[in-house]
Amino acid sequence: MKCDVCRKGEIRTRSRQTYRYKECGLDNVYLLNLEFRVCDACGMKVPRLKKMPELHATIARAVAMQPCPLRGQDIRFLRKQLGYSAKEWATLLRTNASTLSRWENNQQEIGPQSDTLIRLLYFRIRDEKEGTLSKESVATAAAAVSTGCFLDLCVNMNNPSVYSYKLRTPRGTGDLVLT
Repeated sequence: MKCDVCRKGEIRTRSRQTYRYKECGLDNVYLLNLEFRVCDACGMKVPRLKKMPELHATIARAVAMQPCPLRGQDIRFLRKQLGYSAKEWATLLRTNASTLSRWENNQQEIGPQSDTLIRLLYFRIRDEKEGTLSKESVATAAAAVSTGCFLDLCVNMNNPSVYSYKLRTPRGTGDLVLT
């Protein structure tokens, strides 16, 4: 197959690489064992993302179960994963759209009660839509959230339902690396 960019090179497939998946709207998601298509002439590198609904469901589950407080981008991701507008989600959370907007844009800290409510509502609504019951101990996880932790979420693309967390540690340049 020829490259769409340079029209000269051949496309080769490379696998088992790690990719920072910023396109999902979260800055801390890494896809492990991902396959890439790479042009041997111009070097253009394109990730092959498969099973997107399953991948995003896994990311949402991992975000809602993480042992750290929810960030604005986490709240937005969970809302969008459920398919709610900001106004609909704010109504369910018994807050107004302006407060939700400030939470989602990191202009206002979310309190622990609202953090817990968002997690519990996410699972309840998801379970109702899918006609299933969560296997995770959601209430226990929501109650065990600690403050001041920063995690990267790693999803294994060999089995997109498998995820893990890694502590984020700063480098001298401000970049974050997996530990």
